[in-house]
Amino acid sequence: MPSLKRPHRQRIDLGGFLAFKVGGPHPLSDLYYRTMEMTWPSFVGLVTLVFIGINVVFGAIYASFPGAIANAAPHSFADGFFFSVETLATVGYGNMAPASHLGHSIAACEILLGLFFTATNTGLIFARFARPRASIVFSKVAVVGLYRGEPALMVRMASIRTRPLADVTAQLSWLQRVDEPNGGTYRRLVELPLVHSHNPMLSLSWTLVHLLEPGSELLKALLGNDRFILAAMVGGLDTLLATQSLGGHSYGRKDVLIDHQFADVVTDVEGILHLDLRRLHETRALDA
Repeated sequence: MPSLKRPHRQRIDLGGFLAFKVGGPHPLSDLYYRTMEMTWPSFVGLVTLVFIGINVVFGAIYASFPGAIANAAPHSFADGFFFSVETLATVGYGNMAPASHLGHSIAACEILLGLFFTATNTGLIFARFARPRASIVFSKVAVVGLYRGEPALMVRMASIRTRPLADVTAQLSWLQRVDEPNGGTYRRLVELPLVHSHNPMLSLSWTLVHLLEPGSELLKALLGNDRFILAAMVGGLDTLLATQSLGGHSYGRKDVLIDHQFADVVTDVEGILHLDLRRLHETRALDA
């Protein structure tokens, strides 16, 4: 009998290329990764909900035992809730305090829980601030144009940090469909050789160039009707933070402009170079 439980789907966003993993583990099985993946508003909202939930539970417990808390009105949920908030935060204003062994026992349990809650949130907040941020921006389109008179596929990117990236490496690959003799098909990522795949110091912009040979399978796939995906990956060392900086972007068929060239983004004004990131995505059609 087939299982009635719906398999879990994981959404994967690879720089604009959307995919799903079906049947993977539930997000709750890896809470640390899940919380690190959240946006800041979602993370703050989750912490707030957990904080309120803990205090609602302990507030209800305190209210269920009249006399456990000194100066608290009998069966007052509000007094129990706010005493729980003060206990969880280890504030202790002094107006209300445990008045019995039962009250002390409940407060001790909450204080122990509060230690874990505070330590966990402190670690997560630090990890979220300390994790590497994307410092590379990619052009929204790739182009098939001319590089030194030869046909080439090109993708442009730039560093958005004030300090340069050191020892930068780049990869460009495309998702190739392979037809087997038995009629089956599979897909594989094929790495494309680049004119330059290593940049010792990336301060401004960099254009990845793959020369297209006559009869290129990539060009045939680009002009065909099957799914086309081009992926660019760049990694380097942040010279200020001394951490690895990674970036990636994917392009579909509609994102690759044929017979186009990137517009200039670097200008020399009185001996000073200017990089205009606003023009990073600009292209122009090649002359006939």
